[in-house]
Parts: sequence; structure tokens; C-alpha cells
Amino acid sequence: MKSSMNPLSFNMRSQSKTIVFKRVSILVLVLTFTLTAHSYAQQSLEWGLKAGVNYFKIGGRSFDNTYSPAFSGGGYAEINFSSKWSLQPELLFNMVQGKTSAAFSTIYEGVSGQLVTVDYIAVPVLLAYKPIPELSILLGPQYGYAIAQTTGLLGPQGTTNGSDVNVFSKSDFSLIFGGQLNLGKMKVGLRYSEGLNNVNRINSTDSWRIYGIQAYVAYQFGDIKLKKKKK
Repeated sequence: MKSSMNPLSFNMRSQSKTIVFKRVSILVLVLTFTLTAHSYAQQSLEWGLKAGVNYFKIGGRSFDNTYSPAFSGGGYAEINFSSKWSLQPELLFNMVQGKTSAAFSTIYEGVSGQLVTVDYIAVPVLLAYKPIPELSILLGPQYGYAIAQTTGLLGPQGTTNGSDVNVFSKSDFSLIFGGQLNLGKMKVGLRYSEGLNNVNRINSTDSWRIYGIQAYVAYQFGDIKLKKKKK
């Protein structure tokens, strides 16, 4: 079966998302350096652990386009430049689940109706703005590296003629936007994650992107003062 997808159109969309990711990354870096250079308030480093649920879906004709819950958890740090601005890097284990559709069998001669799991080590670097101390608005890029994934999707008659093939690419780039309630040492957050690159490792016939909502609870274990207020 021939694909109706225009390769030029697909490449243009991919390039556009890559440009957005690069611009946001540069914006986060520029603002971070600017805040560091011009910060006169007492700086601090907070750190803790977080856990929650990913309600993600794998977009593309090859999957059933439904959102599936999966686990997310790890550690975070919060570098406070002032009472309003901070940088929040994190190291997370992110699980993504989905199910192949009937089209997966048609396009790739693979297994339809199969539950798929992809595990990522994710590193979001988020710029946080606090209009009030109890609320943080978060924006920034995230890089995910796949450490495990469901195999056997192509089957013995698959495109690459192997049942142990990894069909998802190792790297996933995302743009994160969301809000977080700061309740003393507790933090409760809700984010939206938009996948920017095609994670289909087989070919570009069908574009797969991962996106959805992440809800979490975090607890602060430490708070270190980094810099005293200048006189």
C-alpha cells in the first residue's frame, strides 16, 4: 500500500517543531543567565522527590489514539534566583503506554491490538515564574532517552524481518507547559507535554509523537542557601 503522506510536508512539519524546541531552549538559557547575572536577592537551592501519573498517547495511524495512564517519578531541584523566578531541572523515569491499531498491521505488517510500553529517562529543564509564592508557571524543553520498549511488534513477517526490533527511536524531544501549587514543602502540579519529533524508528511512513498530561505530587527534602543579599 502506498502512503499518501507527502514527504516534503512531513519534513517541513518536523523542521518547524525542531525550530520551536530550539527557540524555547535558547529562551530558557538566556533568561537563566540574565536572572543569574542580575539577581540581588538571596538565592537558594531546593531539592526533593516527586511521583505521579502520565496520561499520554502515541499519535499516529499506527496506534489507537487513546490516552493511557502510566507511572512517572524521580527527583527535582529548584534554583531560586529571586522571589519570582527560578529554574527547575529534573531527572525522571517516564513510562508511556499505548496500543497498536489495525492500521499498524496494514502499514508495517505488524501486530495489531498489542499493548506497547516505552520507558524513558527524561530530563526537563523548566523556567518557573511565580506571580504569587503559592503558584509557579512552568515552561521549558525536555529530553527523553528510551531505556526499554516493547519488542515483537513487527513479528516474523515484519518490515525488518525480526521480532526483537526496537520500533521506537531512542530520543524524544518535548515542550513542557504547566502550573504548580507550592504548599510549603509539598508541591502539586499539572503539565502538558507536546512531543516535537517523530519517534518512529522504522521509517517516516507514519509519524508517531508522544503527548499528553502529567499530574504529580512532590515533597521538598532540602533547602540550601547559595547567596546572601548584596548590600
